[in-house]
Amino acid sequence: MTKLEVDELVNLIDMNYRGFIKEPILFSKKWYEYLYQYSFEEVENKLHECMSMEQFQYQPPTLDYLIKDLTKIQDRVDLSKMIVYCQFCKRIFNSINELHIHENRCRSVRYIARQYQKYFNREVNKRELYEMDNEEFNEKYDILLKYVEKHISDEKEKKIINFIFNLPGKETAKKFINS
Repeated sequence: MTKLEVDELVNLIDMNYRGFIKEPILFSKKWYEYLYQYSFEEVENKLHECMSMEQFQYQPPTLDYLIKDLTKIQDRVDLSKMIVYCQFCKRIFNSINELHIHENRCRSVRYIARQYQKYFNREVNKRELYEMDNEEFNEKYDILLKYVEKHISDEKEKKIINFIFNLPGKETAKKFINS
């Protein structure tokens, strides 16, 4: 679930339970800390179901009540089918294609985290990086790579980063790999 989807749920609660939410921004932020792991459609359906119940006519359900019977997105794996694990974070997948897509992002997120620690001496929010759409992620990743390329002292890594932006020919790549 995205932050915008959590905001949508908070707005739905605010519209149906006037005056219950005093600070919508803080409320959304706190709910997002838990709800990012769940499907928007499932939580929204559960909220509508609760709103139709007698016990929730004057007060909305708690977050814990909403998610108590829901399965986290990452835990939705059919164990009767083949399962594969991400070699970096050990997350489980039923599809090798999904695994490859995830591992590419996982590798990149770990690289970004190391570089941010090294160059800016600060942590990054890995969850946000995993949740970004590909276009935004690639844009931010390219900006970081260009920064690292300018400031790195390791010539081999500098050349690898340069190859990302300027694909080498077969002979150049072969020469680099064999060196």
